[in-house]
Amino acid sequence: MTNANDKLKLLLTDIFMMEEELYLDENGPEQIEGWDSLATVSMAVALQQEFGHHMTIEEVSEIHTIGDIKEYLRSKGVEL
Repeated sequence: MTNANDKLKLLLTDIFMMEEELYLDENGPEQIEGWDSLATVSMAVALQQEFGHHMTIEEVSEIHTIGDIKEYLRSKGVEL
């Protein structure tokens, strides 16, 4: 069975069309070319589908890095 971190990595590399090497906590739109506003919306929808947590507009606006995404999921009880 795939753990939550592996699922998140697969989800983000697909949505942001990025290489796995860019899956680092400190990386965000400045480092990841495919991370634009449309990808951000797609990410929020995919996180809800995969992990069952709806992101508010405020929560989405606080996401600036992969680490922020992980912290959000941890705050919702997802073990990464």
